[in-house]
Amino acid sequence: MYRSTILPSLLPLLSLALALPLEPRDTPVFNITSLSATFPYPGVYGVDSVNSFVNVALSYPDISSANEETISTACRVDWPAGTNPGPTAWTPCTDAALQFRLPADGWTGTTSFRVEFWEELTPDGAGLDTSHYLTSNPGNPSDPNAYMFCLQMGKFNPLTCTLTGPMGQSTRTVVMSATEESARPN
Repeated sequence: MYRSTILPSLLPLLSLALALPLEPRDTPVFNITSLSATFPYPGVYGVDSVNSFVNVALSYPDISSANEETISTACRVDWPAGTNPGPTAWTPCTDAALQFRLPADGWTGTTSFRVEFWEELTPDGAGLDTSHYLTSNPGNPSDPNAYMFCLQMGKFNPLTCTLTGPMGQSTRTVVMSATEESARPN
């Protein structure tokens, strides 16, 4: 009596089980290990015109390694004095296999922006894409989404940002999961 109803109900589950991959694939993880940035700081005691930059140190998986080794590199973008920092185009990192940008759809200001990384894996342009919003929240230092610590130290100095908090007290690493894409995002 129960056999005739159980078997048809199990058939959809069988096709689902056969569709699952035999070996689960690990999601590649990219880690921002450090960040330093300098931006103009307007106001009476700030400095409006400064050579600005964002410098990000990153570790990511070596896809050619069988031992799950990682590669460390740095990515940097600069703006000359008198130029307002803002979104950037794709820029090669020190390890040219990796590129990064500060996309326009993630830029809200010098203390809140998105960084995006791209590693091309195949000659047809497929690769790994990952990104993360980096923000500063001086009003709430325990904000789990505020990864940057930004401070204007003394008169006539620019705004400086790091991942380490005041006086390097708290070391932070930003962990980002990458997704496989058929082409680099525009």
